[in-house]
Amino acid sequence: MIILGLNHGEINSSATLVKDGKIIAGAPEERFNREQKTKSFPKQAIDFCLKTGAIDLKDCDYVAQAWNPGEYWQKFNYSSISNRRIKREDYLFTVPDNLYAHVERNSPKWILQSYSEDATIPPVYFVKHHLTHAANAFFLSPFENAAILTCDWRGEFETTTLSLGNVNNIEIISKQTMPHSLGMFYATFTELLGYRRDSDEWKVMALSAFDVNYDFLLKKIRSTITLTKDGLFELDQSYYQGALVEKQKLYTQKLVDLLGGREGIKGEEPDKWHFAVAKAMQAITEEIATHLLQHLYEKTKCENLVLSGGFFMNSVYNGKVIQKTSFKNLYVPYAPADVGNSIGAALYVSHCIHNQKRDYSFHSSYIGPFFNDHEIEKTMNRRKISFKRLNNLSQEVASLISDGKIVALFNGRMEFGERSLGNRSILADPRKSNIKDKINSVIKYRESYRPFAPSVLFEKAHTYFDVPEGYECNFMEKVIPVREKYRKELPAITHMDGSGRLQTVKKQHNEKYYDIISEVEKLTGYPIIVNTSFNINGEPIVLSPDDALNTFYNSGLEFLIMNGFIVEK
Repeated sequence: MIILGLNHGEINSSATLVKDGKIIAGAPEERFNREQKTKSFPKQAIDFCLKTGAIDLKDCDYVAQAWNPGEYWQKFNYSSISNRRIKREDYLFTVPDNLYAHVERNSPKWILQSYSEDATIPPVYFVKHHLTHAANAFFLSPFENAAILTCDWRGEFETTTLSLGNVNNIEIISKQTMPHSLGMFYATFTELLGYRRDSDEWKVMALSAFDVNYDFLLKKIRSTITLTKDGLFELDQSYYQGALVEKQKLYTQKLVDLLGGREGIKGEEPDKWHFAVAKAMQAITEEIATHLLQHLYEKTKCENLVLSGGFFMNSVYNGKVIQKTSFKNLYVPYAPADVGNSIGAALYVSHCIHNQKRDYSFHSSYIGPFFNDHEIEKTMNRRKISFKRLNNLSQEVASLISDGKIVALFNGRMEFGERSLGNRSILADPRKSNIKDKINSVIKYRESYRPFAPSVLFEKAHTYFDVPEGYECNFMEKVIPVREKYRKELPAITHMDGSGRLQTVKKQHNEKYYDIISEVEKLTGYPIIVNTSFNINGEPIVLSPDDALNTFYNSGLEFLIMNGFIVEK
């Protein structure tokens, strides 16, 4: 069974091809059209998936779209198209909406749009947004059974869903709907601080690490939320107005007054007010999420937990979940935000609807395009780029890194999610105190306080980070404390609060990347390197050799490695 999964119209469109329950290929559309977080239909991502699978679209059994318009049949859409049809094409929605006047209204988990026998496109499943989030996490996890929490701004009407996964089934326990949204709560403060909502939450999370007094704000922000007895939460709508689409801001003047009468200004240098608001809001966010999770544990009594939805890009909280809750085991997928819902939609149709056998092996994010030496060499010759062939990639890259050079690495299949994990990465020596500032200022062109992640050999992570031996963090999904004795020795990967967003690297997951880190250890004594995504601020991560060269020449990078070739300025 071949299923093409789509995330279209939501943040960061994508496509994924699944065959007999296994992922064959997948990519975000932004990597092809170079429009960061594009909502465009993922045409080029689809072409890539079909080419990788050596099939045509008509060879797919089904298409799975990660949004269900049938959810809007909960009530009759009188004021929109169902009572005032504009085009006959609207029949696909308006006929069922009107027929529900004759029977009990029912908003299904999914709907199937089938075509005539001679149709050249496959039947299309439209799956509820939060079910695709849940499927993305649960079916990629190693667990047969797991509690599932999904949180984001909203999907259809839902903002939070508590579920239980059991082999090929996802059972919804309870859910939260608009206007009570944890994703919107975080976005509100992102906007209040002068940043772009639904985009710059990363920056606010980084600000929350600064050591400032924030106690005076905790009680104030806490007064705007209520943790309910049924394990959910409510936002006081006199402070939050994100559910009102006609409002230009997510927050009201009442929230501004509560926090001292100040609003952040775009581009201003953050000060103690920014740090304190970010730190207090992050703390309250964690209180809400922990409240949800403790209720989920009491309902399921399951020790395994999976998390998904855009909120769980919050790697700071992800790193605290086991410590703060009763769960024993945690899995967060490599693409928990909307971009991963093409994966979730395809896996939901495969496993929940058609009962395809699950694959419990390790699931890699390296499912994107690959370019061989011939294609790379052809690109460089076309652009008249001077290059050399490396004799030993891992040794020569490690030598550059240990000498204080910053190296862009383009190798193997592109990563799917928001994070580069060694195949489309910028690498550097974590011992160099000036590395972070240099990368931020002349390569990434972003704020000086933004931290960089450490990639560490899996077997040695417990030596340098406050985790037990055998700890895995494969996708940079958790922020973990750096052991205190190494914080001054590893300044480039240690954030203001002594933490780092960890990636543990196993040889069987990425042999070339593992070998580079191993060679760095021989030269520096540390099995750790700085790893940040290969892009400049405002642009998607590079996909092709042309993208790599463009980014290389438009930034302060001095060395570019593509497969077995090196380009220098």
